[in-house]
Amino acid sequence: MMADRHPVAVVTTSGTAAAELLPAVIEAHYQSLPLFLLTADRPKSYRGSGAPQAIEQNRLFGVYAQPLGDWDATDDPIEMYETRDDRPRHLNVCLDEPLETNVIGVDFHGVGLPQPDPTMGDKAPLSLVCDLVLASGMHPTDAKEVAPLLAKLGAPIVAEATSNLHGFRDLQPLLIPGGERALQSARPAHVLRLGAVPSWRWWRDLEEQTKIRVTNLTRSKFSGLARTENVETLPWEATQGLQLSAAGNACGILRFEPELEKFAPSEPGWMRQLTKVIPAGSRVFLGNSLPIREMNLALQTTKPGVEFFANRGANGIDGLVSTFLGASAAHRGECWLIVGDLSALYDLAAPWIIAQMDHPKLRIVIINNGGGKIFSRVNNLRTLSEKALGVIENRHSLSFEPWAQMWGLEYVQTDDVHDLEDLLQVPIVIEIKPDALQTETFWRDWQKPVIRPR
Repeated sequence: MMADRHPVAVVTTSGTAAAELLPAVIEAHYQSLPLFLLTADRPKSYRGSGAPQAIEQNRLFGVYAQPLGDWDATDDPIEMYETRDDRPRHLNVCLDEPLETNVIGVDFHGVGLPQPDPTMGDKAPLSLVCDLVLASGMHPTDAKEVAPLLAKLGAPIVAEATSNLHGFRDLQPLLIPGGERALQSARPAHVLRLGAVPSWRWWRDLEEQTKIRVTNLTRSKFSGLARTENVETLPWEATQGLQLSAAGNACGILRFEPELEKFAPSEPGWMRQLTKVIPAGSRVFLGNSLPIREMNLALQTTKPGVEFFANRGANGIDGLVSTFLGASAAHRGECWLIVGDLSALYDLAAPWIIAQMDHPKLRIVIINNGGGKIFSRVNNLRTLSEKALGVIENRHSLSFEPWAQMWGLEYVQTDDVHDLEDLLQVPIVIEIKPDALQTETFWRDWQKPVIRPR
């Protein structure tokens, strides 16, 4: 669904099995993905009785899924037609004994891809004047569509890895390295945001910068900002015929190139090294928290055909290994997951499906820094005692080798990127333990205040 944009149906039994879908439904809601939820249920008369597997499943997902019905054998058949709706939808099917397996209840043959709004073609082309572009969370086909517009615009672009823009040669002079630090130096009048909501703190701080105009072009319906003053959100179809022009005055953004070669054993340094060994044509899925932020900082260019994906709808760490495996299923090139240790621990059961996938080129990279180290970078937590911070970080000394053995996967623990060259053509778990001192030294130097030249 994430990779090819085709609708996906998930079928569950009743009770807590249906409730397990909630993290995925929330993520699909905020990413505007067409997820179909088919939950089996006990007879309606069982509700409220405490009968096994009988919970209140109708409208279980609240605002996160459109309810299609609470259907049982006494209701008329349901037909589902092609739709432009690109949000999750939920059909609850109540079953009674004896089960009749040949009842015609729901016809899914008409379900198709979300269709573009036909009225968009009737509108006059939009003209936008902007002096800074932020890009994040674009499907590779969307990146290919918008890249010529950005090259013609000529405005500076700060792009996350998931923007999938780093592989376009014409955009290289416009792509500004440095991420958050570079943005601190920017003084834009009009920001054009493309794709998903960015992960940078600078973006969140735009809440208070009401004089800065923000235009969002996105497949979701979310502006990513709570403020409404000087903010507009346009559907992706508005890119058709879009006329972009750069503002007369530059936004003043500075280029900050992190010297990651000096900090190769650090976490960001490892991200730079991974970009060098991931081969052309690979599909890369980035974990949330530190991995995606560090890859955004480390990425310079990509090899031909490398695609980046992530779960940035709600920014959670639930089900990241599972999402990676789903996004990898139909891709014949190498597939790389780069995920933190806590995210992997949240999804230990995910590899059960690998035996059914027949995919020899799965590489699960776990950045094991012994806990949730993103919390150690939160300013408000720095004054806590070492004991309290250890609890918040969920510190541990676990190895992921037994996890790989449990699922019959090859395993490599390494501190040398050359170990990742010429990997076996089998699914493999790669555990990396970055140097904590090097990581702390890098971030301490990198987070110094930006001083603008006079």
